[in-house]
Amino acid sequence: MRQPLPTFLVAGAARSGTTGLVEGLRKHPDVFVTHPKEPHYFALHGTEVNFCGPGDDHTINRVAVTDLDDYFALYSTSHSYKARGDGSVSTMYYYQRALPEILRVNPEMRLVILLREPVARAYSSFQYMRARGFEPMDDFLEALAAEPARRRAGYHHLWHYTKMSFYADSLTAMHEALGDARLGVWFHDELEYDFTGTIAEVLRFLGVAHVTERQGSIPRVNISGDPRSKVFQRTIWRATGNDAMRRAVKLLTTYRFRERVRRLALRPSAVSAEALENLRPVFDDDLGRVLAVLERLPNRRSVPGWLASAALRSGLRE
Repeated sequence: MRQPLPTFLVAGAARSGTTGLVEGLRKHPDVFVTHPKEPHYFALHGTEVNFCGPGDDHTINRVAVTDLDDYFALYSTSHSYKARGDGSVSTMYYYQRALPEILRVNPEMRLVILLREPVARAYSSFQYMRARGFEPMDDFLEALAAEPARRRAGYHHLWHYTKMSFYADSLTAMHEALGDARLGVWFHDELEYDFTGTIAEVLRFLGVAHVTERQGSIPRVNISGDPRSKVFQRTIWRATGNDAMRRAVKLLTTYRFRERVRRLALRPSAVSAEALENLRPVFDDDLGRVLAVLERLPNRRSVPGWLASAALRSGLRE
């Protein structure tokens, strides 16, 4: 049987609901999504993956797929799926490397982008790394101050809290490379407000008929927050950092069970007013450019208040 090509990528932005979206798409009988959800092929193809941040060795360095044949092998040939893809958020961040390879592998590829208010996205990434036991700093603003040195040292993209919240350059390049019809943009807000309706819209974009049964609420996966118990959280950190223990836990438990344990171990936490005040203006000009790209798309949709407000502030400064 001829190797089926991927037809779509859920490409980013990180910490914007991509895992929930992928899990929703996975439920459809005509959609196939790779395991792992993030093989990072298009961002890291042909490279030796050697990120050096805490935890990088047993996360991205271990799971990244950089050979095309190995990447194709992730796709099932046992069923004629109408849509096949992966959910690597690195695709959007490393767009300069990813786009030429995307067009080489499948010139008709469709990209699904999820965007989130940039300060909330950065804070969620910080909390996620804290919850995994990788981020040693308690204070968000101190971690942001350390970001440039971490990037220079070779920490992988989830550590790039601020830089990953700039969207305009990647969106502009994607629009230029793919055109109007093959770039679809949604928002974290839409997933939170209407998960089922958003899944239906993405399915239509991918050329797949929506199944009438309810998709349910947004899966609570990869959540972030503050530890409820430092002792319990340290136990989770030790399990995450021990290869043998991590493999045993995965063998004996389900993904949903592990996510439920992580969720129960954390309590929701909002970004501080100080961080919001300091950071929001940093992203205004970028978001003004994002809105300009979205206005050119034929499937233009209403935008969340945070994007409209930022674009307005940017325009007033011009």
